[in-house]
Amino acid sequence: MKKQGEKDNRDSNTNKNILLVIAILLLLIGVILLLVDPVKNFKRKQMADQGLSAVQEQIALGTEISEVTFVVPREGNEVNGESYDIYGDEDEIALQQQMMYDAEGNLPDYVTLTAIGIISIESVDINIPVWNEATVIALRYGAGHYDGSVLPGEVGNCTILAHHMREEGAMFNRLDEVETGDRVSIVDVQGNEYIYIVDNIFAIDPAELDDYIEGDITDTKQLTLITCTYPSPGVTYRLLVVGHLLEEN
Repeated sequence: MKKQGEKDNRDSNTNKNILLVIAILLLLIGVILLLVDPVKNFKRKQMADQGLSAVQEQIALGTEISEVTFVVPREGNEVNGESYDIYGDEDEIALQQQMMYDAEGNLPDYVTLTAIGIISIESVDINIPVWNEATVIALRYGAGHYDGSVLPGEVGNCTILAHHMREEGAMFNRLDEVETGDRVSIVDVQGNEYIYIVDNIFAIDPAELDDYIEGDITDTKQLTLITCTYPSPGVTYRLLVVGHLLEEN
């Protein structure tokens, strides 16, 4: 009986040890999963800051240049939920999405982004680079200029998009705090500054974006800034901040 009792104790201790190891492994897995997003966000912000510095340094030189480029990895710094706004019937949406993702899948491991300048909104401490494309890759590291719109300072509508990040102050996280009358400054890579005054702020269903983003929707010098907004749980709209050009320096 004594030997049987000792065996039962050993079995019990073995089971406890196994459960302890499993518990520790589950805890470690949980900690790792919790750290994935913060680490990814840190790396992404670090690269975005490097891109901003590269553009700032070139502008500070005051020399005529054709472009400022910045090399980023194709994969590794994805933003949760990143996607393209595509609307139409289901087949058309599926086809366009597949074409875009196929095109990105054929890109090299490192992608070269080209900057058009820096956008700053002093009232909400926004100061980020603007790339000449609004692809999912470009929007990981700053704002993106929609290529169907005009460039800053030109006649027509200039559309610039950026993510509404979870981290306070990142990208367009604070765009919903902008008020009418606030100033938006865009400095291009040649050092020209374009100042816009905010006239209108509103939210729309993403399916309505086509009516607001194209360059030919106005014959004035207009700026439209776009990011996500969340009016209620599970509902995602697009926040639009629209302004007119005040002056050119």
